[in-house]
Amino acid sequence: MSRIGDPAPTPAVDGWERHGWMLSAIWLVFLGYTIAALLQDGLGAGQLVLGLALVILYAGVYLAGFIFGNRLDSEARWVKWNPVGLVLMLAIVAGMAAIIGLDALYMTPFLIAYACFLLPRPAAWCVGLGTVATTLLLSGLTGTLPGYVFIVAIQVGIFVLNMVTFALIQAGERSEKMQSDLALASERERLARDVHDVLGHTLTVVAVKAELAERLIDGDPERSRTEIVEIRALVRGALADVRATVGGLRGNDLSTQLAALRVTLDGAGVAVDVEGEHAGQVPDRLRDPLGWLVREAGTNVLRHARATRCVIRFSPGSLVIEDDGVGLGSSTAGNGMCGMSERMAEAGASFHVGAASLGGTRVEAAW
Repeated sequence: MSRIGDPAPTPAVDGWERHGWMLSAIWLVFLGYTIAALLQDGLGAGQLVLGLALVILYAGVYLAGFIFGNRLDSEARWVKWNPVGLVLMLAIVAGMAAIIGLDALYMTPFLIAYACFLLPRPAAWCVGLGTVATTLLLSGLTGTLPGYVFIVAIQVGIFVLNMVTFALIQAGERSEKMQSDLALASERERLARDVHDVLGHTLTVVAVKAELAERLIDGDPERSRTEIVEIRALVRGALADVRATVGGLRGNDLSTQLAALRVTLDGAGVAVDVEGEHAGQVPDRLRDPLGWLVREAGTNVLRHARATRCVIRFSPGSLVIEDDGVGLGSSTAGNGMCGMSERMAEAGASFHVGAASLGGTRVEAAW
């Protein structure tokens, strides 16, 4: 299981790592042209065996490059040996030319494919254009150009196809990395927002209850003890919430948050009125975001409003939370307000904060 900060795998690279050599191996069937040339030239047994051995060696060097020297694999150990592989393939083509003449040109498309995928771009261009030019030159000088035009066509097609394919694979790799970076940034923002919302609410309640317990410690020690016990339970619950939030497992059901807010505000001396039947009016996709909104709005009432009354009003398509406190005044939106706005936007709902008819702050979400 990956952790935040771990680099995400890149499927484009992984897919080529595992299966790219198999795609390259399929094209080895076209070495059949070279084998056919060996069989049709009336060679002696020794030359025929040597020619077949060179074909097998050629195929082995070609495949070894794709299996062990994959330039898209950052951990490939043999990338630096890819030029050596190309030199070996060129030597084998030259040796084959000594046996079957210009028919050794049948092997040249594999040089282009090898260079396009396993060598740096400048080298790939040199090999591709150089191979086409050499084929045209040799066949032209010997007067056999018409017989090798199809080889030139294959060379050009393979060069263009492989260069484009390699570029697309690299583009896919960059795209996957960008998506991974964006997902990581989004997850970090979610984590910061959730931890803020969880701890902000809980610590505010703990502070209120601690003040109450301090006032009651002389006059009503039993009530003070009860408050302290509740504080301990809140702290334990907050610890569990943080652990669950970090793991991305924590839900924030609207009904649960409404019940918790009522208890919290009642304990702080703030009367809570819930108006409207909310259960059947809130879409499932909004229950969790609205749970966060109720939690954060309640935290703001406790922390800033100095209110005596809080009204939570459900109506078709909206949720309004008002208090009779001091209002926003000239204060700017903090992390909590920004978090609520982001959650509502992600859920496809609008979000607005303003002055309440009760005299305090009015928070509204509409969908």
